[in-house]
Amino acid sequence: MLHSVNIRYGESVIGHIGLSEATKLPIIEYQQNWKDNGFPITPSLSFQGANSPASVYNYLDNLLPEGKARELLAQDLGVSERNVFAQILTLGHDVSGAFVFSNEAASAHPIFRVIPQQEMIKRLEQKEDFGLLHWDDKPRLSVAGVQDKLNVYIKPDGQIGFGDGSLSSTHILKFERANLPNLVLNEYICMQLAKLSGLPVAYTEFKRFGPFPALLVTRFDRHYDAQKQRVLRRHVIDGCQALDLPRDYKYERNFGDGRDVKHIRDGASLAKLFNFCQTSVNPAQNTMRLLKWQLFNLMISNYDSHAKNVSFFWGRDRCDFTRSYDLVNVAMFPQFKQVLAMAVGDEFEPRDINAYQLADFAENCGLKRQLVIESLRELSTRVLQVIGTHSFAEELEQKRLISQEEISYVGELIENIKLRTMQLQACADDIADVSL
Repeated sequence: MLHSVNIRYGESVIGHIGLSEATKLPIIEYQQNWKDNGFPITPSLSFQGANSPASVYNYLDNLLPEGKARELLAQDLGVSERNVFAQILTLGHDVSGAFVFSNEAASAHPIFRVIPQQEMIKRLEQKEDFGLLHWDDKPRLSVAGVQDKLNVYIKPDGQIGFGDGSLSSTHILKFERANLPNLVLNEYICMQLAKLSGLPVAYTEFKRFGPFPALLVTRFDRHYDAQKQRVLRRHVIDGCQALDLPRDYKYERNFGDGRDVKHIRDGASLAKLFNFCQTSVNPAQNTMRLLKWQLFNLMISNYDSHAKNVSFFWGRDRCDFTRSYDLVNVAMFPQFKQVLAMAVGDEFEPRDINAYQLADFAENCGLKRQLVIESLRELSTRVLQVIGTHSFAEELEQKRLISQEEISYVGELIENIKLRTMQLQACADDIADVSL
């Protein structure tokens, strides 16, 4: 193994990832003590025999940022965007999940670097030109996704900054781009609707830094231990890591929606995710969580609900759905592609999802139709009850966090969700009678 990096779990080194001397491809080796007492870091990187370099690559690839941030990171390091090993050497101290990839043990002392409000505002003013990747001449972004984000540590007194040493990020700040106004507000409202409808979702807070809206998301894979002054980590894997797919395969049509390639569907799919749930430790619970997640995404028109937008707590004899995140009504943004990331049945066009497609969805995913019918009725009823009784803009208006124009936008968003939910609810009565 060439240029190996330690895999750390807490204070212990449990293995190594490096490059094969013969092939220059990434390989993983576990320590024997970890094999005896621990768990594989992802289902495809088992303790039995040699693991595929492709599986090691896929795991690392899904830990890293996407889009422009990934390009900037590669440029800064002077490496190819595909060189995941070089990028993990840089960001491996604070990637998602419980493991740290570093040859240096973290300091036992908490190190905190505050981000003053004015500094944050100045950086956001320059965001379109310079991005948010670098702070203090070092890359700071280490969470997947294409939206502008910043992983931060928040002190018990509310100060926002960067945590090092015995600390790491506990929250994620998400921002919107100039060409996507109201994206942050849209996501906040969708997350609140999910929470009020009884779905387990990540805790979110709507904030402003000067004129810039931001969504503050509490990380469910982190917990601050005040007594020890350290951040504890909990291991998670996303849908692509669960299925052993690279990030490019998070969409079912992994080559895109073009005429000549849209028939190629080698990427992640709902059927593959439901099958993974069936092989998990808690198949019934995970299947229900995935079903409700998908139905809610249809109700809010979250067409971009791909495999990296689901995650599982993963460990020794453990595989459970995490809280939901990245819930956005994509229909409100014509800038986004208006097709489904993963087909419902055999259908990618959202407007064509009716009783037939939902019955086909049940068939393809190995679900009983009655389960889909009852889940759709129950969840749509909850969503419509919340919409009819809750004022989503009121709290933000009282805190003077939104303008009159944004209040109007919230009204349009809720009306859009209400109409779509009513359409889907009406389909429930016909699903049982559909002939496939």
